[in-house]
Amino acid sequence: MALILDIAEAQKRFEQYTQSVLAAFASSGIATGEQITPPMIVDALRQLFTVLKNDVAEWDPSLPEDEPERIADLTIGLLMDLATWADRLGEKQAKIALEMITVSIAAWLCSQHGALHTLEPVVNGLAVLANSNNEPDALKPLAHLMGEVVSAASADYAADLDSADPQRPWRILLLNWGITATRAQDTGEMRKAFAALTHHLPVDANTFFQEGMQQVSRGDFPDEVKTVMAEAASKAGHSLH
Repeated sequence: MALILDIAEAQKRFEQYTQSVLAAFASSGIATGEQITPPMIVDALRQLFTVLKNDVAEWDPSLPEDEPERIADLTIGLLMDLATWADRLGEKQAKIALEMITVSIAAWLCSQHGALHTLEPVVNGLAVLANSNNEPDALKPLAHLMGEVVSAASADYAADLDSADPQRPWRILLLNWGITATRAQDTGEMRKAFAALTHHLPVDANTFFQEGMQQVSRGDFPDEVKTVMAEAASKAGHSLH
């Protein structure tokens, strides 16, 4: 099964997991006041999925050029809101599934060459997908998508101003890109990820490559993967002197 779902399959997954959230909310008796409720969020997302399934070339030509970015950002934001409700209602699997669906929205946005403004749920979803598979061939497209997400998010996140927080999504994304590219045994993607790591996370890079050397030496990795990791570790080590 493909790790990265297209929009139609993502909507099927959305419909599957929202049922438990809606049922849990209906029976919860939570006083919502003026809060946006799960049924309201689900209705809005259904409308957005209808838009996303249409070819962008067929959208109203009078719309702004950045309309795909706006639609994707709104969709990811609402999925994040619904995931928060799922967590609050104890629907943990639904929360995870909704974050994984944001990956499909991010992939769609990358295909439109748009900028990604909401990163955290996408990074969480990518991590779940990467951790759920050990096959290099399945991990290759995921590593490639991580690289595209880095590019799409760089305008908003590359400054990395909150460098004191090790859990910031930008840092996790870059580290996971390097790890996933290595697990995919994709030397081309490894070089791209390692260059980005060295550029954006110079403080973390040396430790990452030293630990990477230990991992590839213990694991069943081809010699070319070990060579790329060794080259990166050597360059990072030299940059410290």
